[in-house]
Amino acid sequence: MRRAAVAWAAALVISGGLLALPLVALAATSPVNIQNSAFAPATITVHLGDTVTWTNRDAFSHTSTSDTGAWDSHVITAGAAFSFTFASAGTFAYHCAIHPFMHGTIVVQAPSTPPPTAPPTASPTPVRTAPPTIAATAPPTVAPTDEPTAAPTTAAPTPTASSTTAATAAPVVSAFPSAVAAQVTPAPASGPSGPLLIGVAALAVIALGAIALFVARRS
Repeated sequence: MRRAAVAWAAALVISGGLLALPLVALAATSPVNIQNSAFAPATITVHLGDTVTWTNRDAFSHTSTSDTGAWDSHVITAGAAFSFTFASAGTFAYHCAIHPFMHGTIVVQAPSTPPPTAPPTASPTPVRTAPPTIAATAPPTVAPTDEPTAAPTTAAPTPTASSTTAATAAPVVSAFPSAVAAQVTPAPASGPSGPLLIGVAALAVIALGAIALFVARRS
């Protein structure tokens, strides 16, 4: 029974470690060496939530002190190290309080977001105008003439045909919508798959449980 209890305890410890692997993989640690009275590299770029570790490679002491007071390692003796985790994005300058001529910069980048998509611009509606109208012209009237020896005759007026023409003009207006801004989808960040690690942890628990049961039956 004691062997079975030990086997179950070992299985729980291993499963907990496997389940914690995705959380550890999300953050990274970036090293900075303090050597020859200088920070190497002098400027380093990390992501939000990453940790920077300063290691003193000189034979004498140094410090890593933020210019704005965000962190202060105090004295880092020869061979010792100091770590700081950045919880906010921005550019952070720092120096060595013992040797003020030593300077460094930490650039912390926030997760990128896709740019907003501009709404499409509505096309203008074409305006139609009514065709012009030409007024009709009245026909002229011929006056009668008097003849002394003949019966007066009246010349019949000859009507002049008039025509009304209508010209139809319909301007065609074409409009093109303005260009729509393309949406950029950032490439997914590469990294270990959380569900895969959880599945491995579950298989480890089942395997260790089977081993513990086998040992318990043998004892």
